[in-house]
Amino acid sequence: MFNNRIKIITLILGFLFFIQNSVLMAQKNEMSIANAFLQLHKNSNLNAVEIVKLDFKTFHTQGMVKIDKHFFLSAVEVLEKTQTYAETDPIEDFSITRTAGKGRGWLFKFSERGNLISKLELTHGDAYHPGGIDFDGKNIWVPVGEYRPNSKSNIYKIDPQKMTADLFFSVDDHIGNMVYNPMTDYFHGSSWGGRRLYRWKLDENGRKISESWHKNPSHYIDYQDCHYAGMGAMLCGGVQTYQTPIGDFSLGGLELIDISADKVKILHQIPITKYLSDGIVLSHNPFWAEVLNGKLKLYFMPERNGHADLHTFDIELVN
Repeated sequence: MFNNRIKIITLILGFLFFIQNSVLMAQKNEMSIANAFLQLHKNSNLNAVEIVKLDFKTFHTQGMVKIDKHFFLSAVEVLEKTQTYAETDPIEDFSITRTAGKGRGWLFKFSERGNLISKLELTHGDAYHPGGIDFDGKNIWVPVGEYRPNSKSNIYKIDPQKMTADLFFSVDDHIGNMVYNPMTDYFHGSSWGGRRLYRWKLDENGRKISESWHKNPSHYIDYQDCHYAGMGAMLCGGVQTYQTPIGDFSLGGLELIDISADKVKILHQIPITKYLSDGIVLSHNPFWAEVLNGKLKLYFMPERNGHADLHTFDIELVN
């Protein structure tokens, strides 16, 4: 009897080891998002997979992450628009040039089929504008700033299961996106339009040990949403509107950025040239990327008139 129990236990342990090893091998076989993105070029074919209609009003969409079979979306509900009363061009000029306006900041959780599961309000006085968000494997990081350049922001740590928020630290600037680099234990973010690229070292309680920023070497798009992509790099997406003699047009793009050193380095860029019927480019504003079954999957949620649908594309990769 004792020997039979030993055999059964041995078989069970062997089976569990096989399953664990298979999962690890599958993870190793899937290349990082950074490696996958380096394969892309301006003529890479984005194959349309599906468009999912959401059953709730998204307002002005900002950032997105996918965790298992759920999506999380940050958005700003504008109740009173800001008014610009001055201009500032020098990057060292931190003066305020707009009124605060009024609004509400949201984080939505919804299913793959577009059904709203829960929502969390992230409004604190004049800080009601959530930016691009990221997931570090445990927590979602959401910057919520005032809806104007050179202002102030609160950085929240979100429990995606409980949908609860803890204020982790604050910044004396508008922070439009937030990324955590597990290789260096630094947080990264950018200011309004991605003009200043920040790096923070924090203790476990969210107190700043160091803070630094430098000018963004890339200028053709404003960063809207950024995510850690492996290899010590982050992937940022965004858009910029340009005026031409025959009318305005929006240029979208994705950039892979090395954040492993004191100053960032642009590693790879591709334009996003797919538009909705009314000219809204796909990368306006949230996006998410994952590598699955030998393909790079890209999710976009361009918003118009306070509502967005989930657009999914994929690209075949070379192993």
